[in-house]
Amino acid sequence: MVLIIGGSHQGKLAFARERFGLSDADVCLCDENTDALDTSRRCVAYVDRWALNRLRAGADPLAEMEAILPQLKGAVVIAADISAGVVPIEALMRAWREACGRLTASLATEADEVWRLFCGLPQRLK
Repeated sequence: MVLIIGGSHQGKLAFARERFGLSDADVCLCDENTDALDTSRRCVAYVDRWALNRLRAGADPLAEMEAILPQLKGAVVIAADISAGVVPIEALMRAWREACGRLTASLATEADEVWRLFCGLPQRLK
């Protein structure tokens, strides 16, 4: 698995498309309404948004991700890094921030490669 992280609008998906030759059909784009990840695709983008959906549903996104990790072998996983900045006041948003941190840390441990995009510039971390 390859993990790509970075802040909002830093070019994560564009980098993944170029580096790994992904087409639109290869990418599962998650949003806050995504209940289940489409692991049949080569890329799962924005797992942070999926994590918010799972928290709103009362689920544990880390436990759910760990259960499907074997299905992501060879996939590209993209997540926004929401750990920096002001700590949210709302409890759900604080829980989301923590869940995303734990989720990306777990994914990074399992990943063969980890990339960070900052100002559109890729940096290989692992």
